[in-house]
Amino acid sequence: MNVTRNVKPRDLADWPAWPYVALFFWSWAALFTFGPLVVMSVLSVAWATPLSLEPLAKVAALQVGLITATLTPLYFAPGFRRLARFARVALLGPLAGSISAAVFLCLGRAHV
Repeated sequence: MNVTRNVKPRDLADWPAWPYVALFFWSWAALFTFGPLVVMSVLSVAWATPLSLEPLAKVAALQVGLITATLTPLYFAPGFRRLARFARVALLGPLAGSISAAVFLCLGRAHV
């Protein structure tokens, strides 16, 4: 048995493209989560009219809470921990984006 050929599974998934994939998916999740709140804040300032931002802030807080509650156990799952850190973050990005989009479509539209 050649000892120098043994590789940890963590090293096998450490590709240089994973940080860019993670950035892409997590930026879309952040856009779904905080985009409507930022747009309404900018419009409120631009129109010099106080708009109600409280419902959108509640929806954003709910999105962050659900993403955190769902993805934290998955991030530390035993089978998932074998991957490299950026691979884990990149693979959880589409799930975070879908959770934030689903919460916004279900709850955010009722408040806007």
